[in-house]
Amino acid sequence: MALADLVAVLRTDLSDPQGELFTDDVLSRCILKGVYRLARDLEISLSIVNGEVVPEPEGEPRELLLLLGQIHACQVMRAQTANAFSFSSGDKRVDKTKQPEHWAGLEEDLKAVYKQRLSEIKPGAAASPEDYIITPGGLAPVIYDQGSELEL
Repeated sequence: MALADLVAVLRTDLSDPQGELFTDDVLSRCILKGVYRLARDLEISLSIVNGEVVPEPEGEPRELLLLLGQIHACQVMRAQTANAFSFSSGDKRVDKTKQPEHWAGLEEDLKAVYKQRLSEIKPGAAASPEDYIITPGGLAPVIYDQGSELEL
Protein backbone atom coordinates (compact mmCIF):
# COMPACT_ATOMS: atom_id res chain seq x y z
CA MET A 1 0.00 0.00 0.00
CA ALA A 2 1.35 3.42 -0.94
CA LEU A 3 2.42 5.63 1.93
CA ALA A 4 0.47 8.53 0.35
CA ASP A 5 -2.74 6.47 0.55
CA LEU A 6 -2.15 5.75 4.23
CA VAL A 7 -1.45 9.44 4.86
CA ALA A 8 -4.77 10.36 3.19
CA VAL A 9 -6.68 7.89 5.37
CA LEU A 10 -4.81 9.06 8.48
CA ARG A 11 -5.64 12.68 7.63
CA THR A 12 -9.33 11.70 7.51
CA ASP A 13 -9.08 9.85 10.84
CA LEU A 14 -7.50 12.94 12.42
CA SER A 15 -10.27 15.22 11.06
CA ASP A 16 -7.75 17.26 9.10
CA PRO A 17 -8.91 16.90 5.46
CA GLN A 18 -7.61 20.36 4.47
CA GLY A 19 -4.14 19.77 5.95
CA GLU A 20 -4.42 22.62 8.43
CA LEU A 21 -2.90 20.77 11.40
CA PHE A 22 -0.49 18.30 9.79
CA THR A 23 1.74 18.35 6.73
CA ASP A 24 2.12 15.25 4.57
CA ASP A 25 5.73 14.90 5.77
CA VAL A 26 4.65 14.83 9.42
CA LEU A 27 1.96 12.22 8.78
CA SER A 28 4.39 10.15 6.69
CA ARG A 29 6.76 10.15 9.65
CA CYS A 30 3.91 9.10 11.96
CA ILE A 31 3.12 6.15 9.66
CA LEU A 32 6.81 5.23 9.40
CA LYS A 33 7.13 5.09 13.19
CA GLY A 34 3.95 3.01 13.35
CA VAL A 35 5.23 0.49 10.77
CA TYR A 36 8.21 -0.51 12.89
CA ARG A 37 6.27 -0.68 16.13
CA LEU A 38 3.47 -2.75 14.58
CA ALA A 39 6.00 -5.13 13.06
CA ARG A 40 7.56 -5.60 16.51
CA ASP A 41 4.24 -5.98 18.35
CA LEU A 42 2.75 -8.49 15.88
CA GLU A 43 6.12 -10.16 15.21
CA ILE A 44 5.74 -9.75 11.46
CA SER A 45 7.95 -8.31 8.76
CA LEU A 46 6.93 -4.82 7.62
CA SER A 47 9.03 -2.15 5.96
CA ILE A 48 8.73 0.85 3.69
CA VAL A 49 10.23 0.38 0.24
CA ASN A 50 10.00 3.09 -2.44
CA GLY A 51 7.16 4.85 -0.64
CA GLU A 52 5.09 1.70 -0.06
CA VAL A 53 4.49 -0.46 3.00
CA VAL A 54 5.68 -3.96 2.14
CA PRO A 55 3.96 -6.38 2.49
CA GLU A 56 0.68 -4.51 2.28
CA PRO A 57 -1.14 -4.59 5.63
CA GLU A 58 -4.78 -5.58 5.34
CA GLY A 59 -7.70 -5.75 7.73
CA GLU A 60 -6.98 -5.34 11.41
CA PRO A 61 -3.17 -4.87 11.05
CA ARG A 62 -3.87 -1.95 8.67
CA GLU A 63 -6.26 -0.41 11.20
CA LEU A 64 -3.68 -0.87 13.97
CA LEU A 65 -1.09 0.86 11.79
CA LEU A 66 -3.42 3.82 11.31
CA LEU A 67 -4.14 3.86 15.04
CA LEU A 68 -0.40 4.04 15.73
CA GLY A 69 -0.19 6.90 13.23
CA GLN A 70 -2.86 8.76 15.21
CA ILE A 71 -0.95 8.16 18.44
CA HIS A 72 2.25 9.57 16.95
CA ALA A 73 0.32 12.53 15.52
CA CYS A 74 -0.92 13.30 19.04
CA GLN A 75 2.70 13.28 20.24
CA VAL A 76 3.58 15.76 17.48
CA MET A 77 0.73 18.06 18.50
CA ARG A 78 1.75 17.85 22.16
CA ALA A 79 5.19 19.12 21.15
CA GLN A 80 3.75 21.84 18.91
CA THR A 81 1.36 23.14 21.56
CA ALA A 82 3.79 22.92 24.48
CA ASN A 83 4.36 26.68 24.34
CA ALA A 84 0.68 27.57 24.11
CA PHE A 85 -0.30 30.85 25.71
CA SER A 86 -3.05 32.55 27.63
CA PHE A 87 -3.91 36.15 26.75
CA SER A 88 -6.56 38.58 27.84
CA SER A 89 -7.27 42.16 26.88
CA GLY A 90 -10.32 43.91 28.18
CA ASP A 91 -13.29 41.62 27.61
CA LYS A 92 -11.39 39.34 25.19
CA ARG A 93 -9.66 36.22 26.43
CA VAL A 94 -7.71 33.51 24.60
CA ASP A 95 -6.47 30.49 26.56
CA LYS A 96 -4.60 27.79 24.68
CA THR A 97 -2.71 26.39 27.68
CA LYS A 98 -4.93 23.28 27.90
CA GLN A 99 -4.12 22.09 24.35
CA PRO A 100 -1.15 19.87 25.28
CA GLU A 101 -3.23 18.28 28.05
CA HIS A 102 -6.07 17.50 25.64
CA TRP A 103 -3.70 16.00 23.05
CA ALA A 104 -2.12 13.90 25.82
CA GLY A 105 -5.56 12.67 26.89
CA LEU A 106 -6.42 11.69 23.33
CA GLU A 107 -3.06 9.93 23.00
CA GLU A 108 -3.72 7.88 26.15
CA ASP A 109 -7.21 6.94 24.94
CA LEU A 110 -5.81 5.82 21.58
CA LYS A 111 -3.06 3.82 23.30
CA ALA A 112 -5.68 2.00 25.37
CA VAL A 113 -7.64 1.17 22.21
CA TYR A 114 -4.44 -0.04 20.52
CA LYS A 115 -3.52 -2.29 23.45
CA GLN A 116 -7.03 -3.75 23.60
CA ARG A 117 -7.19 -4.44 19.85
CA LEU A 118 -3.65 -5.83 19.81
CA SER A 119 -4.52 -8.26 22.60
CA GLU A 120 -7.53 -9.45 20.60
CA ILE A 121 -5.36 -10.23 17.57
CA LYS A 122 -2.44 -11.64 19.53
CA PRO A 123 -3.36 -12.63 23.08
CA GLY A 124 -0.56 -12.01 25.54
CA ALA A 125 1.18 -9.49 23.30
CA ALA A 126 2.55 -6.45 25.07
CA ALA A 127 1.86 -3.14 23.38
CA SER A 128 4.80 -1.25 24.85
CA PRO A 129 8.09 -1.91 26.64
CA GLU A 130 6.43 -0.90 29.92
CA ASP A 131 4.04 -3.84 29.53
CA TYR A 132 6.87 -6.37 29.66
CA ILE A 133 7.08 -6.97 33.39
CA ILE A 134 9.04 -9.83 34.90
CA THR A 135 7.95 -10.68 38.42
CA PRO A 136 10.35 -12.94 40.31
CA GLY A 137 8.83 -15.34 42.82
CA GLY A 138 9.85 -16.18 46.37
CA LEU A 139 10.71 -12.69 47.53
CA ALA A 140 10.43 -11.95 51.23
CA PRO A 141 11.63 -8.96 53.26
CA VAL A 142 14.62 -9.34 55.53
CA ILE A 143 14.35 -7.58 58.89
CA TYR A 144 17.39 -7.02 61.07
CA ASP A 145 17.14 -5.94 64.70
CA GLN A 146 19.95 -3.87 66.09
CA GLY A 147 22.12 -5.88 68.43
CA SER A 148 20.80 -9.27 67.38
CA GLU A 149 23.16 -12.15 66.79
CA LEU A 150 23.18 -14.07 63.55
CA GLU A 151 23.00 -17.81 63.85
CA LEU A 152 24.99 -19.70 61.29
